[in-house]
Amino acid sequence: MNTFEKFLYFLQGEMNRPNPWGWFHILWIIVMLLVIFILYKVRNRYSEKRLKIVLATYGVIAFILELLKQLIWALNYDPVTKLVTWDYTWYAAPFQLCTTPIYVSLICLFLKKGKVRTALFSYLSYITILGSIATIILPDSVFTHDILINIHTMYLHLGSFVVSVYLFMNKEVEINFKCLRNAFLVFLIFVLIANTMNIVVYNSGILNGATFNMFYISPYFTSVLPLFDYLYTVLPYPIYLLSYIITIGVGASIIYLLAFLIKKIFKK
Repeated sequence: MNTFEKFLYFLQGEMNRPNPWGWFHILWIIVMLLVIFILYKVRNRYSEKRLKIVLATYGVIAFILELLKQLIWALNYDPVTKLVTWDYTWYAAPFQLCTTPIYVSLICLFLKKGKVRTALFSYLSYITILGSIATIILPDSVFTHDILINIHTMYLHLGSFVVSVYLFMNKEVEINFKCLRNAFLVFLIFVLIANTMNIVVYNSGILNGATFNMFYISPYFTSVLPLFDYLYTVLPYPIYLLSYIITIGVGASIIYLLAFLIKKIFKK
């Protein structure tokens, strides 16, 4: 085992699996709320530089944590034989709804203010925030015994929530139908990319029985998302896919209504 492999093996350290609304979960929520409060207090001193700092802080750290996650899950070490093997964990490939904020944040660092950047920001504020909220409220399915994975999960989702709220606070994303529509269009593009990956990778023959299910919409594997795991088994695939898209659209519309209501309350 070389030095790099020893480092990855060290990162595979374990902890007691956190409980929903236990100390680990609540601690991350407190940190999230504090960061949002600080960003809210300085919102009137908005600048393009501060926006880039927020995006870079979230995007770069989330990317590093995601990369480490991919590496430590691929590393297998047998302490008896001291044999190291590498086997990529296909089901954990980093292109899910909740990992796209990493790529969007990093891409937007290099985009000037305009229609494309605003559409991507809208995607963060109206669409990916749904996964963040689900993790904040019901994190049970994302917690494991791995220390780094639990840190990665909380940072990925709660950090994304902070970015989404920040974009609303600084009016990078307006609370109007145009931004909501553009967010949904970006979502559809990501759905197309995800399912193209699902089909190409599955038919490439490289999975060797492993699961590869980006956005959990693969025509070949059952979804692990609550409710959708059932719908996959009882609906024709095209109807299942349509139900997934409509559900996300309804969720984004609810975010729009909540943001509109909160804006009215703050005005008063």
